[in-house]
Amino acid sequence: MVMKARTNRGKDLLDLGIGLGIVVLVLFISSFVRLRADLTSEKRYTLTPATKELIGKLDDVVFVKVYLHGELPADMRRLEQSTRELLDEMRAVNDVNLQYEFTDPSASPDEKTRLEVYKNLTEQGLQYTSIRTKEKGGQSELIVFPGAMLTYKGKSHALQLLKTQLRTPDADMVNRSVNNLEYEFSNAIRQVTNANKPRIAFLEGHGESPAPLVQDIANVLGEQYTVTRVSINDRIDALSDKVEGGRYRANRYEALVIAKPDSAFSRRDQYVIDQFVMNGGKVLWCVDAMNAHLDSLRVQQFSIATPYELGLTDLLFAYGMRINTDVVLDQQCAPIELYTTPFGNQRKLERFPFPYEPIVIPRSTHPIVNNIDPVHLRFPSSIDTIGTDSATKTVLLTSSPYTWVLKNPARISLGIVDHPPPFDKTTTPDRWLAVLSEGKYRSAFTDRLPVEFANDPEVAFREWSRPTAMVVISDGDAIENRVDPEKGMYFPLGFDRYAGTKVYGNREFFVNALNYLLDDQGLISIRSRVITLRTLDVDRTEAERTKWQVINIAGPILISVLAGFLFHLYRRRRYATSTLQS
Repeated sequence: MVMKARTNRGKDLLDLGIGLGIVVLVLFISSFVRLRADLTSEKRYTLTPATKELIGKLDDVVFVKVYLHGELPADMRRLEQSTRELLDEMRAVNDVNLQYEFTDPSASPDEKTRLEVYKNLTEQGLQYTSIRTKEKGGQSELIVFPGAMLTYKGKSHALQLLKTQLRTPDADMVNRSVNNLEYEFSNAIRQVTNANKPRIAFLEGHGESPAPLVQDIANVLGEQYTVTRVSINDRIDALSDKVEGGRYRANRYEALVIAKPDSAFSRRDQYVIDQFVMNGGKVLWCVDAMNAHLDSLRVQQFSIATPYELGLTDLLFAYGMRINTDVVLDQQCAPIELYTTPFGNQRKLERFPFPYEPIVIPRSTHPIVNNIDPVHLRFPSSIDTIGTDSATKTVLLTSSPYTWVLKNPARISLGIVDHPPPFDKTTTPDRWLAVLSEGKYRSAFTDRLPVEFANDPEVAFREWSRPTAMVVISDGDAIENRVDPEKGMYFPLGFDRYAGTKVYGNREFFVNALNYLLDDQGLISIRSRVITLRTLDVDRTEAERTKWQVINIAGPILISVLAGFLFHLYRRRRYATSTLQS
């Protein structure tokens, strides 16, 4: 009996030693092998290939100092935790050249020191967020800097983690910011490490949108590219230079934005743009075909829209596209506020659907429009494409199936809010409003130039283009932001004056379009990913707080006690059986 017990005890000790040895061996091996498994349905903790490539190519240390730390509300803590998890994922790719630190700018108990820190952060480009919290004795205000500073080879870049135009965030803003974290960090790292930014030129000289009306998109693009404005003025060298010893001219800019011109392009200006395309330049065309404007309706209740004589028809036709001289109306549209029948002694202001301003919900899965908000247009025209073997066309934006088209000349009237056109899905198909074209193009000036001009080495005429691309959208207003001249400020592109905030995806559409044209498709793939954020029900959380606190505290204890009791019963039965057998 005694020998049997000693044998069982020795066997148990041997099993214990083997088990501990296996655990130590596994831990030792795991210290050299990094295994990570993302079990979320949307792969929340998996970086896109573009981000992995970017981080993997870092040749020096990028140091990220995050100021979102300390005593924070629940939403801000979630943003902090998501930021930390993202940075950990990036360090898993390159833990040598990516370093980070979290710090609390409000950690100092001395108010003067805290204010000095706030001032320095503001001067560096970070914005604070003021959060009011309710307490038993009243309310308190908390200053939070939801941002980070990136440093690389002596250069610094300020990154705002919470994207909002308001000082007080809400849960939706935090959720959107969490969703965009990978894009924001990848874009910031690209900016701080990229020595040579591609160049984008906004064309002027033909009535194009003035700088204040495209300030928002210019500022956003300026974070990634070098943005400038340029006039051609019949100069052949306005967009390109003659390279000594080269057969053709070299473009000064990688992309050209033509935003809402309203006057004719001279033949020489057309030629300069054409050769810019032939030399591989990318073009974003935002062109109105009809001179329909809402301002003209402020004086009288209707106006007649006629075609602009811009001189761009031949150019676009040569590239396989045509903007028709019509106005597209859509049942899916933005509202307008109009005064109606007086109410008492005052006029009544009411809101009506305004079919002249379609709200276009992207239906394509192309990276330019994938997962962006609806795009707001004003008086757009339809686009047709012409078959060309050397270029492919991709439709990016279309009107809804409930569309009505006004032919030239088009009568524009405010009376449409009372008498809308007969929108019918079966009679009028949806119309193309934005098209991407990629490939090679033949010059619109082929066989149209004097021989001595075409053969001039300084002119360096090119008949066929290098592989290039362009985006055509039949609305110039789509790229313009609202401006308040009295306050000297502009609103973000996509801002809705009735909602009082940014609603539409116009900014994202144009940023994605230029990212795509300039081969920054990695940024588009990051921006277009969607992470499902499962937020708590605030009302239910408050109502059931005590119940869930008890479950979370007592539950693990009860489970542990139950597991210990069952294990004790198991051991008693096992040793009781062993004793009987012996």
